[in-house]
Amino acid sequence: MHNSLARLSAAVLTAAVLCGCASHKAATITIESVEYETDTAEVYAERPEFSFMKNRALAGELNASYEKETDDALAAFESIAQDGGEIRAGNKYVFELRQDVKYNENDFISIVSDIYQYTGGAHGSSTWNARNIDTVTGDDVLLDGLFEGDDYKSVLDRLIWEEVEENPDEYGDLWEKPQIKDSNQRDFYLTDDGLVLFYQPYDLSYYARGFVEFEIDYSDILGYLKPEYRRLAPQT
Repeated sequence: MHNSLARLSAAVLTAAVLCGCASHKAATITIESVEYETDTAEVYAERPEFSFMKNRALAGELNASYEKETDDALAAFESIAQDGGEIRAGNKYVFELRQDVKYNENDFISIVSDIYQYTGGAHGSSTWNARNIDTVTGDDVLLDGLFEGDDYKSVLDRLIWEEVEENPDEYGDLWEKPQIKDSNQRDFYLTDDGLVLFYQPYDLSYYARGFVEFEIDYSDILGYLKPEYRRLAPQT
Protein backbone atom coordinates (compact mmCIF):
# COMPACT_ATOMS: atom_id res chain seq x y z
CA MET A 1 0.00 0.00 0.00
CA HIS A 2 2.88 2.37 0.75
CA ASN A 3 4.09 4.71 -1.99
CA SER A 4 6.61 7.48 -1.45
CA LEU A 5 4.93 10.83 -2.09
CA ALA A 6 7.95 11.84 -4.15
CA ARG A 7 7.52 8.81 -6.43
CA LEU A 8 3.78 8.81 -6.98
CA SER A 9 2.58 8.95 -10.55
CA ALA A 10 1.32 12.15 -12.10
CA ALA A 11 -2.14 10.59 -12.23
CA VAL A 12 -2.57 11.06 -8.48
CA LEU A 13 -0.28 14.00 -7.83
CA THR A 14 -1.54 17.57 -7.95
CA ALA A 15 0.13 20.83 -7.06
CA ALA A 16 -0.93 24.34 -6.18
CA VAL A 17 1.28 27.38 -5.86
CA LEU A 18 0.27 29.17 -2.67
CA CYS A 19 2.93 31.87 -2.48
CA GLY A 20 4.42 33.64 -5.46
CA CYS A 21 7.98 34.75 -5.93
CA ALA A 22 7.44 38.46 -5.37
CA SER A 23 10.50 40.13 -3.88
CA HIS A 24 8.98 40.50 -0.40
CA LYS A 25 8.17 36.78 -0.12
CA ALA A 26 10.61 34.53 1.66
CA ALA A 27 10.00 31.77 -0.93
CA THR A 28 7.67 30.42 -3.54
CA ILE A 29 5.83 27.56 -1.80
CA THR A 30 4.05 24.97 -3.91
CA ILE A 31 1.78 22.51 -2.15
CA GLU A 32 1.89 19.06 -3.74
CA SER A 33 -0.85 16.62 -2.84
CA VAL A 34 -1.70 12.99 -3.32
CA GLU A 35 -4.96 11.14 -2.69
CA TYR A 36 -5.71 7.46 -2.92
CA GLU A 37 -8.03 4.83 -1.48
CA THR A 38 -7.76 1.09 -0.83
CA ASP A 39 -10.18 -1.49 0.49
CA THR A 40 -9.26 -0.54 4.07
CA ALA A 41 -7.91 3.02 4.02
CA GLU A 42 -8.36 6.55 2.65
CA VAL A 43 -5.29 8.77 2.32
CA TYR A 44 -4.84 12.43 1.49
CA ALA A 45 -1.41 13.99 2.00
CA GLU A 46 0.19 17.33 1.19
CA ARG A 47 3.77 18.48 1.38
CA PRO A 48 5.31 21.87 0.60
CA GLU A 49 7.93 22.40 -2.09
CA PHE A 50 10.18 25.45 -1.63
CA SER A 51 11.81 27.38 -4.47
CA PHE A 52 13.10 30.86 -5.36
CA MET A 53 14.74 31.31 -1.95
CA LYS A 54 17.79 33.46 -1.43
CA ASN A 55 19.36 30.46 0.30
CA ARG A 56 19.10 27.72 -2.34
CA ALA A 57 20.78 25.16 -0.09
CA LEU A 58 18.12 25.75 2.57
CA ALA A 59 15.35 25.21 0.02
CA GLY A 60 16.84 21.83 -0.83
CA GLU A 61 17.15 20.91 2.85
CA LEU A 62 13.54 21.87 3.55
CA ASN A 63 12.25 19.92 0.57
CA ALA A 64 14.17 16.82 1.63
CA SER A 65 13.02 17.22 5.23
CA TYR A 66 9.33 17.51 4.37
CA GLU A 67 9.56 14.65 1.89
CA LYS A 68 11.04 12.38 4.55
CA GLU A 69 8.54 13.47 7.21
CA THR A 70 5.64 12.79 4.85
CA ASP A 71 6.97 9.40 3.75
CA ASP A 72 7.61 8.38 7.37
CA ALA A 73 4.12 9.43 8.45
CA LEU A 74 2.53 7.51 5.58
CA ALA A 75 4.64 4.43 6.31
CA ALA A 76 3.66 4.48 9.98
CA PHE A 77 -0.03 4.86 9.12
CA GLU A 78 0.05 2.13 6.50
CA SER A 79 1.72 -0.24 8.95
CA ILE A 80 -1.21 0.24 11.33
CA ALA A 81 -3.76 -0.15 8.55
CA GLN A 82 -2.17 -3.36 7.31
CA ASP A 83 -2.09 -4.88 10.80
CA GLY A 84 -5.81 -4.31 11.23
CA GLY A 85 -7.56 -3.15 14.36
CA GLU A 86 -10.77 -1.98 15.95
CA ILE A 87 -12.46 -0.64 12.84
CA ARG A 88 -16.22 -0.89 12.74
CA ALA A 89 -17.85 -2.58 9.78
CA GLY A 90 -18.14 -0.18 6.86
CA ASN A 91 -15.48 2.20 8.20
CA LYS A 92 -11.97 2.71 6.92
CA TYR A 93 -8.69 3.88 8.32
CA VAL A 94 -8.18 7.57 7.47
CA PHE A 95 -5.02 9.62 7.11
CA GLU A 96 -5.07 13.34 6.23
CA LEU A 97 -2.07 15.65 6.16
CA ARG A 98 -2.63 19.28 5.17
CA GLN A 99 -0.16 22.15 5.03
CA ASP A 100 -1.19 25.70 5.96
CA VAL A 101 1.26 28.49 5.15
CA LYS A 102 0.57 31.12 7.81
CA TYR A 103 3.38 33.58 7.11
CA ASN A 104 5.81 34.04 4.21
CA GLU A 105 7.34 37.48 4.52
CA ASN A 106 10.49 39.27 5.69
CA ASP A 107 12.76 36.22 5.35
CA PHE A 108 10.57 34.18 7.68
CA ILE A 109 8.15 31.31 7.07
CA SER A 110 5.51 29.86 9.39
CA ILE A 111 3.86 26.68 8.20
CA VAL A 112 1.53 24.37 10.14
CA SER A 113 1.14 20.68 9.32
CA ASP A 114 -2.39 19.55 10.25
CA ILE A 115 -2.46 15.77 10.78
CA TYR A 116 -5.63 13.74 11.28
CA GLN A 117 -5.72 9.97 11.69
CA TYR A 118 -8.52 7.55 12.37
CA THR A 119 -7.36 4.06 13.32
CA GLY A 120 -10.36 2.91 15.30
CA GLY A 121 -12.29 3.88 18.39
CA ALA A 122 -14.82 6.62 19.00
CA HIS A 123 -12.96 9.30 17.03
CA GLY A 124 -9.69 10.07 15.32
CA SER A 125 -6.76 12.15 16.54
CA SER A 126 -5.69 15.60 15.36
CA THR A 127 -2.30 17.27 15.78
CA TRP A 128 -0.71 20.48 14.58
CA ASN A 129 3.04 20.54 13.98
CA ALA A 130 4.36 24.05 13.35
CA ARG A 131 7.70 25.04 11.83
CA ASN A 132 8.90 28.63 12.06
CA ILE A 133 11.84 29.09 9.75
CA ASP A 134 14.30 31.96 9.63
CA THR A 135 15.42 31.82 6.00
CA VAL A 136 18.42 34.06 6.72
CA THR A 137 20.02 31.75 9.28
CA GLY A 138 18.29 28.56 8.17
CA ASP A 139 17.18 27.87 11.73
CA ASP A 140 13.92 26.43 12.97
CA VAL A 141 13.01 29.09 15.53
CA LEU A 142 11.54 28.12 18.90
CA LEU A 143 9.48 30.49 21.01
CA ASP A 144 12.53 31.24 23.15
CA GLY A 145 14.41 32.13 19.98
CA LEU A 146 12.04 34.98 19.12
CA PHE A 147 12.48 36.84 22.39
CA GLU A 148 15.18 38.39 24.52
CA GLY A 149 15.46 36.85 27.99
CA ASP A 150 12.69 35.03 29.86
CA ASP A 151 10.50 38.01 30.74
CA TYR A 152 8.40 37.39 27.65
CA LYS A 153 6.83 34.30 29.27
CA SER A 154 5.11 36.28 32.01
CA VAL A 155 4.04 38.88 29.43
CA LEU A 156 2.47 36.21 27.19
CA ASP A 157 0.82 34.56 30.21
CA ARG A 158 -0.76 37.90 31.14
CA LEU A 159 -1.94 38.63 27.60
CA ILE A 160 -3.42 35.15 27.23
CA TRP A 161 -5.30 35.37 30.51
CA GLU A 162 -6.64 38.81 29.65
CA GLU A 163 -8.03 37.32 26.43
CA VAL A 164 -9.64 34.48 28.40
CA GLU A 165 -11.28 36.91 30.82
CA GLU A 166 -12.52 39.17 28.01
CA ASN A 167 -14.03 36.27 26.05
CA PRO A 168 -15.80 33.95 28.54
CA ASP A 169 -18.09 32.51 25.87
CA GLU A 170 -15.12 31.31 23.83
CA TYR A 171 -12.84 30.17 26.64
CA GLY A 172 -15.24 29.26 29.44
CA ASP A 173 -14.75 25.53 28.84
CA LEU A 174 -10.99 25.48 29.55
CA TRP A 175 -9.87 23.02 32.20
CA GLU A 176 -7.00 25.13 33.49
CA LYS A 177 -5.36 28.51 33.19
CA PRO A 178 -3.17 28.60 30.05
CA GLN A 179 0.52 29.19 30.63
CA ILE A 180 3.68 29.18 28.54
CA LYS A 181 5.57 26.00 29.40
CA ASP A 182 8.65 24.30 27.98
CA SER A 183 6.33 21.95 26.09
CA ASN A 184 4.89 24.92 24.16
CA GLN A 185 8.15 25.96 22.49
CA ARG A 186 7.02 24.77 19.04
CA ASP A 187 3.30 25.44 19.38
CA PHE A 188 3.03 28.81 17.67
CA TYR A 189 2.97 30.46 14.29
CA LEU A 190 3.12 33.98 12.90
CA THR A 191 0.61 35.90 10.81
CA ASP A 192 0.67 39.37 9.26
CA ASP A 193 -0.96 40.67 12.45
CA GLY A 194 0.84 38.91 15.25
CA LEU A 195 1.91 35.80 17.11
CA VAL A 196 -0.58 32.94 17.50
CA LEU A 197 -0.11 30.47 20.35
CA PHE A 198 -2.02 27.21 20.11
CA TYR A 199 -2.77 24.25 22.32
CA GLN A 200 -3.48 20.73 21.06
CA PRO A 201 -6.82 18.99 21.68
CA TYR A 202 -7.01 17.73 25.27
CA ASP A 203 -4.30 20.18 26.42
CA LEU A 204 -6.84 22.65 27.80
CA SER A 205 -10.26 21.25 26.94
CA TYR A 206 -12.17 18.26 25.60
CA TYR A 207 -11.42 16.75 22.18
CA ALA A 208 -14.47 18.16 20.38
CA ARG A 209 -13.34 21.66 21.40
CA GLY A 210 -10.42 21.22 19.04
CA PHE A 211 -7.39 23.49 19.04
CA VAL A 212 -7.35 26.45 21.41
CA GLU A 213 -5.65 29.55 19.95
CA PHE A 214 -4.59 32.93 21.30
CA GLU A 215 -3.52 35.73 18.95
CA ILE A 216 -1.11 38.32 20.32
CA ASP A 217 -0.69 41.59 18.41
CA TYR A 218 2.87 42.53 17.48
CA SER A 219 2.36 45.87 19.20
CA ASP A 220 2.00 44.08 22.55
CA ILE A 221 5.29 42.18 22.27
CA LEU A 222 7.47 44.29 19.98
CA GLY A 223 9.72 45.48 22.80
CA TYR A 224 10.42 41.90 23.88
CA LEU A 225 11.35 40.52 20.46
CA LYS A 226 14.99 40.12 19.56
CA PRO A 227 16.12 43.05 17.39
CA GLU A 228 16.49 40.82 14.33
CA TYR A 229 12.84 39.74 14.59
CA ARG A 230 11.28 43.16 14.98
CA ARG A 231 11.23 43.16 11.19
CA LEU A 232 8.27 40.76 11.40
CA ALA A 233 5.90 43.42 12.69
CA PRO A 234 4.08 45.61 10.14
CA GLN A 235 6.02 48.76 9.39
CA THR A 236 4.16 51.98 10.09
